[in-house]
Amino acid sequence: MIWSPLLQPIKNRYLAYFARKVVHATFPEKYFIQYMKKQQNPFGKATYTLTFDFDFEKDIDAFPYLLDMLKEHEIKAGFAVIGKFVEKYPSIHKRAVAEGHEIINHTYTHPDNPHWAPERFFNKLSYAEQKEEAEKAHNIFRKVLGIDCIGFRTPHYGNLHTESVYPILAELGYKYSSSTAACGYKGYGAPTVHSHGIVEIPTGCSAHFPMAIFDSWNMLRKKNPFLGNDELFIKEFDETMQIVAEEDLFLTHYFDPYDIINNSKLESILKILNKYNVNTVLYKDFF
Repeated sequence: MIWSPLLQPIKNRYLAYFARKVVHATFPEKYFIQYMKKQQNPFGKATYTLTFDFDFEKDIDAFPYLLDMLKEHEIKAGFAVIGKFVEKYPSIHKRAVAEGHEIINHTYTHPDNPHWAPERFFNKLSYAEQKEEAEKAHNIFRKVLGIDCIGFRTPHYGNLHTESVYPILAELGYKYSSSTAACGYKGYGAPTVHSHGIVEIPTGCSAHFPMAIFDSWNMLRKKNPFLGNDELFIKEFDETMQIVAEEDLFLTHYFDPYDIINNSKLESILKILNKYNVNTVLYKDFF
């Protein structure tokens, strides 16, 4: 059994960095299982939510192929999208809604986005500016797509996520946020009520990197990535989902569309989900 105090979410970035080095180098899979088994899985069986963040034009370029693959494998996904992109490319977003996927509010301009807001950072905006970013996107989704969003994801979440989001979401009538990391949040990877009645659904980790976010940026593209290899990336996903299936866990990830479609990574992920017969749901299914 791993020392109990270590099996707790660590919010201090310096302590988290040290703990990650130790855990990843010694007993990562054991830690992953013991940490995740502390969660309260609302579905009571192996369940997974697949989501994508559309931050750049190249993500929009990947959108049609992404939808084609999801349809082929009969899997629904959540799409964190920007209001400005919905205005600019309404047809592809309408297709996503028509095919049963979930739209997640990712703000109107995605502050710190090179297209529209390169000099703005969400956590440095005033409360009124943060609310405007969320509310304006919400109104665009209603006008263009004919939907009322119930979920939000902070742009570049992590350090740019702020507590001020929760009262804003409550004012807008939202039900959830997905803006934190499983390794640093109280729910042990599962949805948990945070504040103002808003449920937080943290994005997840993986079997051999339980104290990191499992996404293409951390695993493949950042300086000194955890994996740096597409084959190892898919192998890690496969082994993680096997544990999820065996232990009846809940897990969710997000990926960058333009990156995940390269080298058949998307097809491999979808085949793995079907291979282990994991229950795939949308965030809105919790409610």
